[in-house]
Amino acid sequence: MFTNNEISWIRTEVKNSEQTKAISERLLTFIINKQLFKLFLPQTLGGAMLPLSDAIRTFQHCSYIDGTFGWLVTIGSGGGMFAPHFTEQAATAFYTPEDAVIAGSGFPAGIAKEVEGGYIVNGEWHYCSGSQYATIFTATAKLNAEDNTKLLSFIFSPEQVEVIEDWDAMGLKGTSSHTIRITEQFVPTYRTFSIFKKQYQLKDSIYDFPFIPFSQASFTAIVLGIGEHYLEETKAIFQEKSSVWQTDRLTFTTNVLKTATEKMNQAKAMFYHQLDSLWKQHTDKNTITKKQQKAFSTCCKNTVSTILEGTDKLFRLIGMQAVKETSIINRIWRDLHTASQHAFLMPQNEG
Repeated sequence: MFTNNEISWIRTEVKNSEQTKAISERLLTFIINKQLFKLFLPQTLGGAMLPLSDAIRTFQHCSYIDGTFGWLVTIGSGGGMFAPHFTEQAATAFYTPEDAVIAGSGFPAGIAKEVEGGYIVNGEWHYCSGSQYATIFTATAKLNAEDNTKLLSFIFSPEQVEVIEDWDAMGLKGTSSHTIRITEQFVPTYRTFSIFKKQYQLKDSIYDFPFIPFSQASFTAIVLGIGEHYLEETKAIFQEKSSVWQTDRLTFTTNVLKTATEKMNQAKAMFYHQLDSLWKQHTDKNTITKKQQKAFSTCCKNTVSTILEGTDKLFRLIGMQAVKETSIINRIWRDLHTASQHAFLMPQNEG
């Protein structure tokens, strides 16, 4: 998928985002040229559609290369899932440009008032990854301030959006996951949509796959990829210390690394077994039941927990290098813990 030279180059490019809080124009151009924001769009909309199983593995591999890189590819491609919910006019206009990518939020944090020809929208939405370079923004608002059941989503041009650069998380610093503010902006009716209603007939199977399992698979893949990178870097550190550490310490740390790797590989295998089974079931036109969705949700959260437990045990064994913010291992650890905080991955009682 990527050459060794490309992997090395991507990691070098992203490194500066720790200070700039943004990715470089060179890396953005690379992503666009590889069509990595278009993995859930058909060719008719300028896309590079992949089956879900392949796309999720792509997200994992991108996240293995770098957490910020993987997060932005995953979020950017995920915006393609809105395509059948847009009007045909909006989908054609906003998805077909080569550099098309969406940033936004589905949380109903705004208020929309219906007027002739459309709506006037106001509100603020947090955590809009990719706001640095988005060609359009989407956000969900209430149609009645007192009624949480009447919701509608809106498409905004960058000129209508104020980006408040407030993303200050400890990890994924280059994802520009900022707050956006909309003030008295008019949105014509053709630029409104609901994720519960299709307005444009696209036949690709991905658009009928249940949304929550889709999202959980996507974010679990990010954690898997970052976790894989963490274990690789830890192994390199232990090998580097082999001539310095006493035999007992080296043996102990190596065994902990081996156990963490085995557990992650087992969790990864279970995750992909369930994902591939659900995708096959879906493409065979068989309904995915609520019980199956629940089981997959548990699998995703267990996978993330397994990775965090293993990496945190290793963190304690690496030494002072692990706590230096300028070290690679520290940045990977921060990215891992930031990604795993996504709401879809939160442990909870699902009984």
